[in-house]
Amino acid sequence: MSIINFIIAVFLLIPPPENHNWQLQKDKSGIKVYTREVEGSSFKEFKALTIIANSRLTRVLDIIFDVKNYDRLFPDCSDQKMLKEISKYHNIQYLRVHTPWPVSDRDNVTELQAHFSKDSSSVQVCIKLLPDYIEKKEGLVRLREGNGFWKLKQLDNNRVEVIYQYHSNPGGSIPSWLANSFVIKHPYKTLQNLKERVLENNQ
Repeated sequence: MSIINFIIAVFLLIPPPENHNWQLQKDKSGIKVYTREVEGSSFKEFKALTIIANSRLTRVLDIIFDVKNYDRLFPDCSDQKMLKEISKYHNIQYLRVHTPWPVSDRDNVTELQAHFSKDSSSVQVCIKLLPDYIEKKEGLVRLREGNGFWKLKQLDNNRVEVIYQYHSNPGGSIPSWLANSFVIKHPYKTLQNLKERVLENNQ
């Protein structure tokens, strides 16, 4: 192999650089929330990170899939329902999100599916919107565009790293101040609630 071909081969093995345009918006109580601009969208993407002590990966995962208690995990949500349980870590669910007056509440139908690593030390939970899965409800704005995931990794015998990342278009008419506050407030409070739920389960 010539030196030029060798250099090209090595170059192709190097993964493309990650987009590091994240800006830290909040760093409190062991939870960090970042946001970044998304090309072609006026709404920002968020990424929230934390480490949960005294826990196992599956314990955290069970809470993420505990649909009936979503009002204790996600802020400003209600009417949560399991529409179809495909397996323990794969389902289709419904959720309503309350927004300040006079903005109309949002709702969404989401497919949640976990994909484990070969050694089960990490898992990625894909979040996929299914806006036409059930009929639209009167007075609510159905979320139609969005994608994201949860990533969990067992760091050692009792610590789990959690990443929650999502980008969506809330649809309808929504003031920029509300949209911008959501991508900071929502993931921060969600991870705060998640840590509290884990602590409750440990008692």
